[in-house]
Amino acid sequence: MSMVQQLILAVANAERQIDGQIGQLTAYVTELDHVTGRVSSALAGSTQEHERQMLQQLAATRAEVRQSIEQLQATKGMLAHVRLI
Repeated sequence: MSMVQQLILAVANAERQIDGQIGQLTAYVTELDHVTGRVSSALAGSTQEHERQMLQQLAATRAEVRQSIEQLQATKGMLAHVRLI
């Protein structure tokens, strides 16, 4: 197998791994959404500072995970470009 073929295989493998990570992170975002909904319902109308902070932290975690997904998607796009060269 030539070096170019090995590189193409390595890039394709990295793309598959990124797809797997994106899938796992997307499932995690879905779970965070469920947890946030349950916490919100349980705290309905509460004005306690620690409860508000909990909801803010869940939202911040969700945003960070979504950002990670976007970065992985961008990386996968760059790998696809390399593979086509």
